Amino acid sequence: MGRDPFVVALSPLRAGAECKVVRSGRLESALVADVDCRVPAGAEAVAEVVVLAFDGGVSVSGTVSSAWEGECRRCLAHLEGPLVAPVREIFRRGGGPDEGTYPMTEDQLNLREMVLDGLFAALPVLPLCREGCLGLCPICGADRNVSPCECRRDEVDPRWSALDVLREK
Repeated sequence: MGRDPFVVALSPLRAGAECKVVRSGRLESALVADVDCRVPAGAEAVAEVVVLAFDGGVSVSGTVSSAWEGECRRCLAHLEGPLVAPVREIFRRGGGPDEGTYPMTEDQLNLREMVLDGLFAALPVLPLCREGCLGLCPICGADRNVSPCECRRDEVDPRWSALDVLREK
């Protein structure tokens, strides 16, 4: 197994010092927020951050980026594009989720979990191909962005007919 591309050596970094770090690598598995939205397996993820050392840990701030893909929630069109997320995190020796920090060793830290968390948080929750997407016709399934369909929309589900008396008043 090769060296993890998201590992950062800290040996030259002393308290109060900072350094710019760029790390990139392929994601082994897809990062899925919903069936409609994901960072695909094999996508290149990049961390461009500044590491600032302090006594007992480091702060990491910058951006993480990758490509995302998904489907429009209204018309099911394929979507894809860049995904960029700001990050600002603390790594501590012996740290972890209970502390709200990421763990690190005496001489290195691994940005991988921070990269995955940042990308996951930045995935669109309800992706749309465009703001005014008209979606699919619920009757015939035609894409109403391409052309209007001739389906009648005034037909009411007979289960709601008992409520028609309210319309008459």
